[in-house]
Amino acid sequence: MNFIERLKVGHRFGLIGAMALVLTLAPTLLFVDAAADGMHSARLEASGAAPSKAALTLIQLTQQHRGLTSMALNGNAEAQARRGAKQIEVARAIDALSPLIGADLGNPAIEATWARARQSWKSLTSRIAGGNIDPAQSFTAHTALIDDLFQTTDLLSDAYGLSRDPKIDSSQLIQAMVYALPALTEELGKARATGAALLTTGTASAADLQQLAVYVARARGELERMTLALDKASHANSLIKSRLGTRAREASELTRQALKLAATDIIEAAQLSAPPAPYFARLTQAIDTLVALNNEAMDVLETVLDSRASSLSTQLYLLIAFLLALAAAAGVVGVLAARSITRQLGGEPGVVVDIASAVAEGDLGSDIPASQHNPHSIMAAMARMQSALHGIVHTVRHSAEAIAIASEQIAQGNGDLAARTEKQAGALEKTAAAMEQLSTTVRQNADNAGQANALAQNASTVATRGGELVFEVVATMKDISDSARRIADIISVIDGIAFQTNILALNAAVEAARAGDQGRGFAVVASEVRSLAQRSAEAAKEIKQLITSSVARTEQGSALVDRAGDTMKEVVASIHRVTDIMGEISSASAEQSIGVTHVGQAVTQMDQSTQQNAALVEEMAAAASSLNKQAQELVRSMSVFRFDQARLEEQALPEGHSGSAPVRRPAMALLSA
Repeated sequence: MNFIERLKVGHRFGLIGAMALVLTLAPTLLFVDAAADGMHSARLEASGAAPSKAALTLIQLTQQHRGLTSMALNGNAEAQARRGAKQIEVARAIDALSPLIGADLGNPAIEATWARARQSWKSLTSRIAGGNIDPAQSFTAHTALIDDLFQTTDLLSDAYGLSRDPKIDSSQLIQAMVYALPALTEELGKARATGAALLTTGTASAADLQQLAVYVARARGELERMTLALDKASHANSLIKSRLGTRAREASELTRQALKLAATDIIEAAQLSAPPAPYFARLTQAIDTLVALNNEAMDVLETVLDSRASSLSTQLYLLIAFLLALAAAAGVVGVLAARSITRQLGGEPGVVVDIASAVAEGDLGSDIPASQHNPHSIMAAMARMQSALHGIVHTVRHSAEAIAIASEQIAQGNGDLAARTEKQAGALEKTAAAMEQLSTTVRQNADNAGQANALAQNASTVATRGGELVFEVVATMKDISDSARRIADIISVIDGIAFQTNILALNAAVEAARAGDQGRGFAVVASEVRSLAQRSAEAAKEIKQLITSSVARTEQGSALVDRAGDTMKEVVASIHRVTDIMGEISSASAEQSIGVTHVGQAVTQMDQSTQQNAALVEEMAAAASSLNKQAQELVRSMSVFRFDQARLEEQALPEGHSGSAPVRRPAMALLSA
């Protein structure tokens, strides 16, 4: 740290720049290494496009030779002539691919596989020329040769890094063209050779048809895999979509038609009657279209990889240029910043620290070498600050003394105010207790009024029920009076009947007397009937008299009951009025109880507020005491500064008079409050 503090500002910025350069250099080197590796990988992959294209062309020609050989061995003379020409094309393709698989790659596996494939081709052509091979052996030998060529293609992809491509567009294009498409052409070639041989012989076993169906199914699977990979590559790169989209759709359609032809003409056909030449030509057209698509795709892949390498190279050069420009700019900015800092400080940082330390220790009399060229520097500002602090320290010292006096006065006033507040709080506490008692009394009155109201309501209910009973008695008395009148009428009827019976009995006695002895018995009966009629008449008179008396008394009772009913109505009305009055009294008592409760709560709140005010006054007194102590401490702190006493008195005397009065006035205002 002492070493850095002794350095000048320019040297410090130089040291920071060197550290920044070291920190930037490590990630820059990593990026340059990664970019160089990416460029090398892209160029290596691009260089692998030509061998892969040549290998696929060789596979295509070998597949065609397999199909023509199968047809020729099954007796097709035209195929025999075409087979010889195709054999020459295969030999030329092998000679074209051999230089591309030289010792430059340094891969023994590729060289061994390629040597085995060339030896298999020589052996196969020798057996065909000698005529000691049948169609099945030819198919097996050709398929083994093609497998070796496929293995060579895979090894070439690994050697040139095509199998490890990191970008989705190129990696999916490689998956489609280097892996899926060759496998598709191989299955189509097998289907072509097998189907052409079956159509040439015109017969097919169930195993042959099943094997052909397997080839067709595998071809469909590889077609879907190729189409999916091409779609992914096209979505990721518009160049691939524009250059391969139409050709890929055409190749897919021709392939589907060829597979459909194999299904309809051979697998699903009732008999093999189709000629082999159109079948062979249709599948060959599909394979040739796929190979043409592969050749175009390899050119596109090479373009994409070259573009990627160029892009990485451009990015690398731009980064290096940017870093160099950034380093130059950082150097210029560092120099300008060092000069600016030195100019703003007014000197070197060590000098500024020494002067600031002297001021911090209270030495206001030291000389500050302020630069005349930059009056806005820190050194110039510190000189002005030192000059201003002379008057400020004196003013603060006198102000602190005034604050101490004022705080003492405030503390005394707060003590008196606290005492008066405590007395007021005691009075309010007594008032609150009295209001609490009054609230309890009013609440009891309200409860009693509520109970009286409930009793009045019960009495009103009972009176109402009594009035209803009296009204029922009046109605019953009226019914009894009506029944008595009806009984009187019935007795009158009975009396009339008895009178007529008496007359009839008298007439019967007269008739019996006229009849003499013969009517003597009848006369006795008539006499008895007459006696009974008289007794009935007398009884009816007595009953009538009793009924008449009862009716009269019933009418008197009914009149009395009517009067009792009217009286009961007045009683019920009076009780209802009493109930209403008691309800009003109960409501008024409840409202009085609520009002008194609110008043009690208000008084309680006033009591709490007064107590809080008393606590605040005590806190203010404590704060005033603390302020007094702090003012005294401030006075002691100000005594640390050292300065020219004569100059200080000249500057501070008018300020002291002007600053003391404003401090005392708030204290007097608080005391008067």
